[in-house]
Amino acid sequence: MLFLSDLDGTLMDSNGEITIEDVEAIHQWTQKHGFGFVTGRDRAFCVELASKYQLSCEYMITDNGANAYYKDENVYSSLIELSEGIQMCKAILEYKVDLFYTDEFGNRYYPIACYGKERLHIFETKQPGLGQFSNMDLFDYLNTRDLGLAKLSMYVEKDMDLLLNEFKQCFSHCEVMATSKDYIEITRKGTNKWEAFCHLPIEDAIFIGDGENDLCILKNLKNTYVMEHAPECLKSFGVSVKSVAEAMNIESRKENV
Repeated sequence: MLFLSDLDGTLMDSNGEITIEDVEAIHQWTQKHGFGFVTGRDRAFCVELASKYQLSCEYMITDNGANAYYKDENVYSSLIELSEGIQMCKAILEYKVDLFYTDEFGNRYYPIACYGKERLHIFETKQPGLGQFSNMDLFDYLNTRDLGLAKLSMYVEKDMDLLLNEFKQCFSHCEVMATSKDYIEITRKGTNKWEAFCHLPIEDAIFIGDGENDLCILKNLKNTYVMEHAPECLKSFGVSVKSVAEAMNIESRKENV
């Protein structure tokens, strides 16, 4: 049986760390079963995380469902058309939010030409978990690309609800979602974690998550878990647990009955 886990707020804490208990549970689980990540994060981040904790992770759904991977092969992509994405970036800058794009290799690009390097340094200090950004301007980079864009990311310090509604109206042809209390992300219309799941070479899986962007999978799979701190609207779609390890232990006990 395949066990799929969300990352932020589920498998990872706010510092990007995984507990020893969860790591040990995954190591034990993957002796007999498959394991994978389902996340808004990019693939490069996921690969580095799996390597850091020596996790066997053959399945990955990344970028909120814009990409799906099986054994390092990209089996599904749902990308914003490049020219459209560039125009969207220009429109977003009118709102003075911290916009950035993460490429397939984990490199991050910021609108340096528009905002200046000092603002980038301040942003990097506020969000150290993102790591260091490229010195190349966002638009200079986009003009070198051939492929479409997986997702556009925005850090929003204030007026989240106001900006979220504004962006949903401006970009109604795309998926616009708040992926945390201070992040808004935009993907191609119809992009979500469940759609990506349907393109993986699997028929069923166990899933655990904690955010509203996990709801599409929680609604469609039978064997699901929800973190205790998840919004109340998610609680009816899975067994409430404190950790990934607890969910895996429950599943292991089912096998031994």
